[in-house]
Formats: sequence, structure tokens, C-alpha cells
Amino acid sequence: METVDAPAVLVSHLGYDTGARKSAVLVGFDDAPELRVERLDAEAAGGGETAVAVGAPQHVARWSSRTYARADFSSLTTPGRYRLVAGAGDATVASAPFVIAADRIPSLVVSDITAMFRAQRSSGEIDRADAAARFYDDDSGRTVDARGGWLDASGDYSKFLSHLTYTSMMSPQQIPLCAWALLTAGRELRAAHPGLETSQYPRLRDEGLFGADFLIRFQDPAGFFYTAIFDALTKRLEERVITAPLQDSVRTQRWQAAYRHGGGLAIASLALASRADDAGEFTREQYFSAAVRGFDHLEAHNREYLFDGEESVIDDYCALLAAAELLGAAAENGADARAFVEAGTRRADSLAGRLRDGATGAWLVGDVNGRPYFHAAEPGLPVVALLRWAEVLRAASPADPGADAAERTALAILTGVLRRTDAVANPFGYPRQRIQPAGAAPRDAFFFPHENETGYWWQGENAGLASLAYAAAVASRLPEVDEELRARLRTLHADVVAWVGGLNPFDSCMLQGRGRNGVEYSAVYQNTPGGIVNGITSGWADEDGIAFLPADAPDGEEWRWAEQWIPHSGWFLLAVCAG
Repeated sequence: METVDAPAVLVSHLGYDTGARKSAVLVGFDDAPELRVERLDAEAAGGGETAVAVGAPQHVARWSSRTYARADFSSLTTPGRYRLVAGAGDATVASAPFVIAADRIPSLVVSDITAMFRAQRSSGEIDRADAAARFYDDDSGRTVDARGGWLDASGDYSKFLSHLTYTSMMSPQQIPLCAWALLTAGRELRAAHPGLETSQYPRLRDEGLFGADFLIRFQDPAGFFYTAIFDALTKRLEERVITAPLQDSVRTQRWQAAYRHGGGLAIASLALASRADDAGEFTREQYFSAAVRGFDHLEAHNREYLFDGEESVIDDYCALLAAAELLGAAAENGADARAFVEAGTRRADSLAGRLRDGATGAWLVGDVNGRPYFHAAEPGLPVVALLRWAEVLRAASPADPGADAAERTALAILTGVLRRTDAVANPFGYPRQRIQPAGAAPRDAFFFPHENETGYWWQGENAGLASLAYAAAVASRLPEVDEELRARLRTLHADVVAWVGGLNPFDSCMLQGRGRNGVEYSAVYQNTPGGIVNGITSGWADEDGIAFLPADAPDGEEWRWAEQWIPHSGWFLLAVCAG
């Protein structure tokens, strides 16, 4: 797919919430043109034009030979149907029509994504097979009732707490993240968009509890959680086994999930499920008991389950979120919270100790080798965990200084992201990370490096973007944030939501069934309405370029851009409900 090169005015296909930051990007203008807003609905027939300031046209890295110029029209808050028109007289270019309305984005997105998760539920012949799931290369005859959960992606019917577990700094949170996200999104929706509570909150809660039910079944009697059920991409039921795969679908007998392998988020999800105003197949007491059992086990054995035996930043933030949700649920369950406070304080302190202030902004030391932390699927999760920890710690113990300290660390991380994002021409506001490709020096970049410790994995980063958007939304609510930083955080949130919603160089909406110019993954393994594709990333041969299903990519590589993956939807749901 090619970037938009002809002169154009790009806007979010989903529209804009009335009170949100609002931007457009003009493509292919050598000089900043006059830009005006035209209202298109009947109420404004015969007039109603508003001028909009446009920034200077810029070239962005090696994205395109064309220029991009940012326009901001956040002051426009009146609900209606509009378009933007650039130029004057006969030489004009108009955007596609768009809508501004209260709760515009969640009113479109929440129902779509919840329906996608329901469609991704493990069911039918897959669930019947998983009811007696075997272990890889194990002839003991033992099985696990592993019914439930969500299938991982359009072309992968596996069920993962995490994959890439053989790496120290690339394990993504998958099913547990989505269970926690659905339950958390319900809380966020009630607070930020109360008008949607009656229609959408029960669906979010019930889908989150469905995920929690799977996690209880996928817990070993010893206390740890299993990492995955994987069929080596064969789609054959008899190949579905409990395992943790390596590169090239090589299966192993390392199926114990450490904190960073989904164990931490499984604990967090179950603790949060114990506080829900309803229950799934298990009681609230059973959810909490399973969470505590998992916590106690990993506190004693986490390093044993790591391929390298060394904890990384991912262990820290996953364990921190687990401790936070356990502390939040302790009083309701009559539990002694001292172990949760101690563990959470230790992990929050560890994250603070990883913080470094570089020339281009703060970053976290990710592992024992000193590499900067960067992630394709969850770079915002350290901030989210710190802010959740601060929230529940302050509620449980208002005098504990750890809450303020955790918030300071979170804001330092986000301020680093903003400094890198603003350090280069970047009219779309795409968040940038400090990365370190394998065998190379650290540098700042828009996209995840192709050369990395997995040996093969890189893809579009919609989950990672949305994780930063959610982190920014939560941070913007902190009372100690000054108004300038608050506005910048809300702009980061709005820019990511708009990017996924179609305001990007390809004029492509990433949410299946909405907007324009969506991409297809496979005629055989089709994407699901309401799901979100992997998305845009760097060029196939030029990592300073930009690509979305590029023509120079070999056959079989389409998954990197066009396949749906459940973490994208989980994180985007959170970002939308909190905005």
C-alpha cells in the first residue's frame, strides 16, 4: 500500500470527541495553505466557516518525498458534520467528511471491539480439544482443562499468556492483558463516558470475566500459570499442546509462565475479577485465591522460569501491576496486604532505579546488559503499572510516600517519550522510542528494529501506540501535572487514537469495518469485524522509511502489517474508554 502523495487533507475516519484534541495533516503542499472548516449538516446550510492555523510543511524521515503539515482545530467543539478545505478559489482540496460528537469514539469502538473478543473466543472443536490439553513431549497422560480464552490472531489459533518468552525484553502480554484490559476498561468507561455505562459496561465486565475463568483453569496446582497452547501454526487439533515455543515454532517443555511471560498480568486480572460486581464460572473468592496462589509461587520461583535466569524490566512492571491489583482487592477479601505492599514497593523502586536521563529524554534500563527498554506491544505498560500502584497504595495507606514516588517515575518516563516524539519533524505526533537493534548502538526511532533478540519478530505497533495513549490519558488526570504537560499528554492520546482511526500517511483505518482503505490479511484466515490489524511500521529494506503492506516484501510476510492480534484491541479499548 502506498502513502498518500497527491495533495490531500487527512483526518480521522472515526471523527472526534467534542472535548478532545483535534488535528489534521495536509499532504503535498510546498507552503502552508489557507485551511478552513466547513460545516456540512443541515443546521449550518448557507454558511458557518472557521479558519484554522496550519504549521509549516515538513519532510518526515524518509517516509515520503511529499511534505506533511499539521493543523490543529481543537477549539472546534460544536457537534456536527464537517470537512476541512485547503487552498483558495478553484485550487482547493477538501478532506473527507467527519463527525464531531460527544462520546464519538467510544460510541463506535467499544461495542465493535467487545464483539470482536466474543468472536475470538475459543469454542467448538478447538475448545473440545483444549478440554483435555496435553503437554508437549510428555507421555504421562496428564491433561489440563484449558477451555476458554481467546484465539491469538487471524492466522494463529493458539492461546498465549505470552510468546517470545525466550527473550529477556520482548515478551508481550496477551490473554491476561486482554482480560485485565476489559475489566479495567469498564471502570474507565463508567468514569469518562457514563452515558455508555448501561449499554456497554456489562459486556466489558462479562468478557473480562470470561478471560479470568480461562486463567483459573490454566493454572497449575503448584501455583504457576502455563504459558501457551500452541499448534506450531499447523491448525491441527492433535498438535495443540501446552508449551512455550522458540523461533520457527520449535516447541519446548518450558511451560511455566514467569512474571514477564504473562504470569504477572494473570495475577492482576484475577485479583481485579475478584472485585467485579458479578462473577463468571468461579466465585470472587476463587478468583482472589488463585491470584494469591500465583503471586506466592512467583515470588519464590520467578527466576527459575526465565530462560536466562535474570529478571528484566518486564518482570518489574508485570509484578508491580500484580501487586497493585492484589493490594486493591485485599481489604474486600479480608486478606493481609503486607506482602503485596512489600512486593509492590520493591518493584516500583526497581523501576525508579532503572530510570536514566539521556540527551533526548529519560528512558529505562531494560536488562542486565544495560540496554534501553523498548517494546513493540506495550511500551506504556511500565507507566500504567506505576500509576495503578500509586492509586491503590494511596487509597490503602495515604501517608505512604511510595505513591508520590511512583507517580514521579511514571511522569519522567512519559516526559522522555514526549521529548523524543517532539525532537524531529513529526506532524502526526507518532510516539518515538529509544531502541537498540541487535549488534548496534542505541538510537531514537519511530519504529521497532528488524534486527532484535527474537531473530525474526517485528510488526506493526498499534498495541504499543495504544498502550502509550492509555498511559498518557491516565497521567493527564494527575493533579500535580501542570496545564502545559496535561495538554501535551492529551494531544499524545488524541494523536494515537486518530492514527489508528485513519489519520496516518496511508489514509487507512486500522479498525476492521470502520473508515476507509482497510487492508485484508488473507482470503483463508480472514480478519474479524471490530479487530485491529498490526499496522504501519518501517520499510522492508529501509528502517527510516515507512510501510504498510509494501510491494517489496516477499510473499508470506503480510502478517507483519495486515494480521489482527488481540493485544492491539485490548490496548486500544483502554485508550478509547479513558479518553
